Amino acid sequence: MEVTESTSPTKDGGRHTKWLNPMAPRLVAIQNLMADHGVIFVSINDIELGRLLVLMDDIFDEKNRIGVIAWRGSADNNPSRIQVEHEYIVCYAKDSASVPQRWTTPDDEIKEALLEQYEAICSESQTLTKRAQAWRKLVTANKSSLGRLGRYTHLDDQGPYQVAYRVHNPKPGGYRYGVTPKGIVKPDHAQSYALPLNGYRFPPETMKRHIDEGRIVFPKNRDQIVQMKDYLKDFRGTLRSVINLDARAGSYRLKTLFGEDFDGFRYAKPVELIELLVGAAGGKDALVLDAFAGSGTTGDAVLQLNKRDGGKRRFVLIDEGNGEDNYARTLLAPRLQAAIEHDKLDAGFTFLVTGRQLDRKAILGLERNKIAAVICQTDRTGARSGIRRIDKKKWIIGANQRGEALALVWFGSANSKVDAEVINEALKEAAELGLKTPIRIYGTTCTISETRSFIFCQIPDEILMALHLEEDERNQDEVLGDE
Repeated sequence: MEVTESTSPTKDGGRHTKWLNPMAPRLVAIQNLMADHGVIFVSINDIELGRLLVLMDDIFDEKNRIGVIAWRGSADNNPSRIQVEHEYIVCYAKDSASVPQRWTTPDDEIKEALLEQYEAICSESQTLTKRAQAWRKLVTANKSSLGRLGRYTHLDDQGPYQVAYRVHNPKPGGYRYGVTPKGIVKPDHAQSYALPLNGYRFPPETMKRHIDEGRIVFPKNRDQIVQMKDYLKDFRGTLRSVINLDARAGSYRLKTLFGEDFDGFRYAKPVELIELLVGAAGGKDALVLDAFAGSGTTGDAVLQLNKRDGGKRRFVLIDEGNGEDNYARTLLAPRLQAAIEHDKLDAGFTFLVTGRQLDRKAILGLERNKIAAVICQTDRTGARSGIRRIDKKKWIIGANQRGEALALVWFGSANSKVDAEVINEALKEAAELGLKTPIRIYGTTCTISETRSFIFCQIPDEILMALHLEEDERNQDEVLGDE
């Protein structure tokens, strides 16, 4: 499961509260929908990371925090004190005890299939040259479905490999010596290859062993740095806490599907990123929910994963758009259709549209059971831990984590008055249930002033405020049929 939420810093001092208030009930709803073995990924920047972790520790329990991933997706060249080049992906389980102790990615299974193909090539081809030609032909023909394993295009006596730039030290202080095909020499030796800026990451004896084992790739030009062979047999498709993946890949994918001139959605997540997360955390039959679907990257990633490993994953994508731009209709569904056609996928999806917006008129038209459900989902005292529903009572409909009661008076918009008689009966019900005061009593009007025993919540204003919905002059009564 993957959830995406962005933040927009403003000068408004209450912006953090405004962000937390709508996020909390949504996360509670998602947590309730998750299977016991389910996990959730939330993409976030550093502005709200701390508050998000506190919120999710409260909702999911700190013991179910699996970890925080740093995704480095861009290079920031703007003048600043600290150049921000990454964002975060927070991962929680609904029940960590029900989640496997070790995650693998679909690449592990693809790796095994490729090695089987390599063994078949070896049995048919006697020379290394013919094996290398057959191997390169195989990888090239299946490159679109191999993901990062499509980089293993080279071959030697030890098997398929990719060329990796990982002999250099990542920070100053590395080993400084010269390297030739014959071994280790002084740094200024005439036959030595270029020395990495920070020196080598390996001590001389380790580099000598790599040279003797044939794991070092020597460029034609001695002004270049030597490289290293990463063998397919050594590949491990684990999910790591730091991911280096170009964020522009998301935009490139949209241009591939819609043309080079497409500029309809900025900051789309790379398909490869979501493939990595979903592939590691979910099985081949996983049901993936993206409650903030945006451009539909999650659906695209699920389709690609199924093509790669023959899985039967399903997805549910939800997006309300941005103002007048309904992404689900104008981008999300067309993107999925374009992906299916472009990549010749044996897949499909159903596009559904919700009914009318939940505005003042819609709320006032609801029946008692439905409006009680809306209250239990939106009441502000349940923003972090939810509201426990209580059925078959005349007034009490639920209780928050503190054990305070919620009551509802609802006989329609014209006759749902909270008076002394109702309040006394509700207090009696709460006492019988062992619930605390003050009771939050919902109704359309109230005839007496609030006391320490009860708080009046006006329908629908209290609900609209909790949902952060604003009244406007537009026609809210249109009901769109399913497509």
